[in-house]
Parts: sequence; C-alpha cells; structure tokens
Amino acid sequence: MENNSLISHELEQMRSQIGLLKNKLEQQNIINESHIRNSMKSNMSDINKTVTITIFLGIFALVYCTWFFYSQGCSFAFTAFTCVGLAICLALTIIQRVILGRMDFSKNSLIEAAEKLGKVKKHYQNWYKIAIPSLIIWYGWLMYEMIHVLGINTPMAMGFCIGAAIGGIAGCIIGFRINMKIVRKTTQILEQIEELQKGE
Repeated sequence: MENNSLISHELEQMRSQIGLLKNKLEQQNIINESHIRNSMKSNMSDINKTVTITIFLGIFALVYCTWFFYSQGCSFAFTAFTCVGLAICLALTIIQRVILGRMDFSKNSLIEAAEKLGKVKKHYQNWYKIAIPSLIIWYGWLMYEMIHVLGINTPMAMGFCIGAAIGGIAGCIIGFRINMKIVRKTTQILEQIEELQKGE
C-alpha cells in the first residue's frame, strides 16, 4: 500500500515538473516570437527609410537633370531619354515603397507577406541587369551630346566628361550599396518569417 502511495506521489511530482517545463517552453516560445517580430519590424523600418531616401533623391535628380540638360542646349531626344529614364526609376521605387508600406506581419498574413517581400527582393536583385546597360548607353550618348551636338571640343568638354564619369561611378556605387542593403534586409525578414512558420 505504501509502495503504491509512493509511486503515486512520484508520478504526481513528475506531472507537476512536466507541467512547469511546458509552461517555461511556452513562455520561451512567446519571448522568441516577440523578439523575432520586433527584429522584423526593425528591418522593415530600415528598408522603408532607405527606399524613402532614394525617392527624394530620385525626385531631385529628375528635376535637376531635366533642367540642366535643357539649359545646356542638349538635344530634345537626349533630354527626354534622361527624363523618362529617371521618371521610370522613380515610379518603380515608389511602387516598391507602397508595397512595403502595406506589408502585414500578423500571424494570418505571413505567407502573403513573404510572397510580396520575395517579389520586392527579386526586383532589387534584377536592378543591375537593366540599370548598368542603360547607364552605359546614357553615358555614351552624353559624350556625343557634349562633343558633337554642342560642339564643345575643348579641355572644358573633357573635364565635363571626366566629371560625369566620376559622378556616374559614384552613383553606381551608392546604388549598389543601397540595393545590397535592401536585399540583405529582405532576406533576413524572409528567414524570420520562415522561423515563425516553423514554430506554429
């Protein structure tokens, strides 16, 4: 009888310990999930700030470049090509910002958020395929405008071309770094979404 009572008491203690362990694990899961979601929000905030800054830079570039090339007497075709190219880049960036701004990381929307974020990541990964050839064409056309259309065959023209090349390279480096940052942050968020889904 005493043995049965002892066994029963030990079983009750084991159940109690298992119950405490389950509660600790549940609390730990809640803390981990909260930490992951806070990290996701922080990464998303960084992405939104970066994209917003590029929008303002894009607006400045669109207005300034259109005015500058028009005021310098560049051909209408070149000025229009520059204006349209910058406007398309700006519009695409605004679209990505709207998509990011509407992102919902609630429990029921993680799959949809992951799909949208995956598309944003792909957009920035593919940016180089279009941007680099376009910049090469644009720069070649700029050289033609400076030397042949405006007839500036002087050291000043050479200086302008070198300055434009340096500015173009600097712009490419800045654009590359911005893109890398956005791709890195979106990758982190996608990994965090996957981790949250595993924990469900």
